[in-house]
Amino acid sequence: MRRQHLINKAGGFLELVRPLTVILGMMGVFAGGILGGLQFVSPDLILAMIVAAFMIAGSMALNDYFDMEVDKISHPDRPIPSGRLSPKEGLQFAYMSFFVALLLSTVINILSFGIVVFTIVLLIVYEKYLKNIGLAGNVVAAFISSIALIFGGAAVGQVNNALMLAIMTFFIMLGREILKDVEDMEGDTLTRVTLPMKIGRKNALYAGCLAIASTIALIPFPYWWNILSLWYIVIIVPAGILFAYSVLLVLRDIKNIGKTIEILRSGSAFALIGFIVGVLT
Repeated sequence: MRRQHLINKAGGFLELVRPLTVILGMMGVFAGGILGGLQFVSPDLILAMIVAAFMIAGSMALNDYFDMEVDKISHPDRPIPSGRLSPKEGLQFAYMSFFVALLLSTVINILSFGIVVFTIVLLIVYEKYLKNIGLAGNVVAAFISSIALIFGGAAVGQVNNALMLAIMTFFIMLGREILKDVEDMEGDTLTRVTLPMKIGRKNALYAGCLAIASTIALIPFPYWWNILSLWYIVIIVPAGILFAYSVLLVLRDIKNIGKTIEILRSGSAFALIGFIVGVLT
């Protein structure tokens, strides 16, 4: 009985951290590091990827803690609303993850440490105050998601080349965040005031699609500006197609919004692979 309880708890924590999101974040840090001109995987870059994993795990747990009332309606199967984990366990896990990330970042360099401190503070402020004020909350969430590339560059002492890709990541994540608010609008009415509530579901949908279209429009620039090789274009094209398809899908029928959000996640994975291959080739 106790063994089964521990297995259920472990499964709950694993689901809480969103392993795919953690992996994508680590890939973003790696891409940012090699964009900084690194010719091999250095200990600092590996450490930065581990720091990112703890940061993302903590942010996912913190998100679920603050969203537990909303998730009872929108995502009742998640670990906290389903009762597999208590709210206290989720919050403790978040702060423990942040502490480990903060501790490890001190070994890298002062810029990396500063980024971690800034991001932790921003995450907490976002969850407690900014999440409920519409577009500003979406912008902060997208910024936090895109900072992984800059963090990777900071770990190796060069952030300039990562900036363009961070901007592309920012817009795709902004679109995804807005669409998630459209999807969760019914549950959010209990505790939040999101962009769809302020400007209407349809207008918010258009805003999210516009942000995604901005990323699509920026796709050629890293190649044109000699930041990435031709192989980047070869691999990024499927990502661009997925992004465009996701927009058409949700504009055709808003009921497709859940599928659209998942397609955007898959497209983001393709894009990150394109970033990495574009630097290495």
